[in-house]
Amino acid sequence: MSISNSISEILNIKDENIIFNEDFVKSEKIKGKRSLVFKGYLNEELKSCPNCGTIKDDKLIKYGIKPVRIKMPKVSELNTYLVLKKQVYKCYHCKKKYTSQTNIIGYRKRISNNTKVSVIDYSKDVLTNKQIGKRHNISSMTVQRTNNKIYDGVGIYKDYLPENLCFDEFTYKRQIMAFNFCDAENGKTVDLVEDRTLNNLIKYFSYYFSEARDKVKHIVIDMFKPYITLIKKCFKNAKIIIDMFHIVQLISRSLNKTRIKAMKGNKEDCRKFKRYWRLLLTSRLDLKCSHWKKYPCFKHLTTERDIVDYLLNSSPELKESYNLYQNILYALQHRNYKILEEILVKDYPLISDYMKTSLSTLKDFLPYIKNTLENNLSNGIMERNNNTCKLIKRIAFGFRNFKNFKSRVLIATSLFRTAKST
Repeated sequence: MSISNSISEILNIKDENIIFNEDFVKSEKIKGKRSLVFKGYLNEELKSCPNCGTIKDDKLIKYGIKPVRIKMPKVSELNTYLVLKKQVYKCYHCKKKYTSQTNIIGYRKRISNNTKVSVIDYSKDVLTNKQIGKRHNISSMTVQRTNNKIYDGVGIYKDYLPENLCFDEFTYKRQIMAFNFCDAENGKTVDLVEDRTLNNLIKYFSYYFSEARDKVKHIVIDMFKPYITLIKKCFKNAKIIIDMFHIVQLISRSLNKTRIKAMKGNKEDCRKFKRYWRLLLTSRLDLKCSHWKKYPCFKHLTTERDIVDYLLNSSPELKESYNLYQNILYALQHRNYKILEEILVKDYPLISDYMKTSLSTLKDFLPYIKNTLENNLSNGIMERNNNTCKLIKRIAFGFRNFKNFKSRVLIATSLFRTAKST
């Protein structure tokens, strides 16, 4: 293998017209930092004038050599440059000057394409633009411009939508919620919308072709009612699925508030209510009933189930709310819609007001909860994407420009994600 081929492999250069001599690299100080400088020559003949088309003859002649210093990806953690000598041509027919071009950089650019690809690769991780720029010997603004070119507003295809979608939102700025939706199968973010208000979302999805919206089969949401209105208006064939986590969270919060109310009314057992709140929220089938040991706040040997029974016997309201909570939890865990429907139809006069409110909410969403029990789709993938969005926003101390934020999030949550990633 020749020297030129060896150096091309090290720098990942695919242009065969770039030639390296024996004295191809040396160490120099550039901007106060030790750097590696590779020297090469672009051996490419210009056959005709790009402007007027004059074929190389007496009117198209060589007009000197122009060295160009190109920033390359780091080698051995040292800033790396390629000083490439390019032939200059002058056309006496149209009075224009031209320089030989190579595919390792863009026209009139000084940053190699390999460096830009590496910048995009690093952008998928939770790093600031300043950190990425320092790693590649470029500015943070150059990193942002490189990311913006990936999603320049035309990258979102309005003629396609996945069959299964997840809808959710996160806080973009103070009192401003951004809308995020992704593919429920592989977790790839489809797009971000700066404003999640109903009118704005209806206007946004109206830009998608009706054929693409009609192909959507399932949409997973939380219990945000404007989303239901949006889906019924824009996605006529889609079934609404309420995320299982939000259903369980609704009843568990109500039971926890009931526990706090009982704790405030019972000063003797206040510490017991405060210490063993997790046992009340645990499924009764998972409580240990044969493992006896000494628990804090209890004088004698006892079990987890005995502790729960002791707390429930001190408050009839808490006991009735707890029984309802366990029944609903059992129906959800076994995905039995008939049992859940029977539970919600009955009257429970002794339960707390918090549980009555949750019960009323479950009745309103009962048709959609049926779809939840019949499908295995959830918003877990969306919660992961939202967490990535919040991390990127936090390390950057916020974004003034939503376009910059959107391009970075789409690279991190969509561009480098495979179909089987979780």
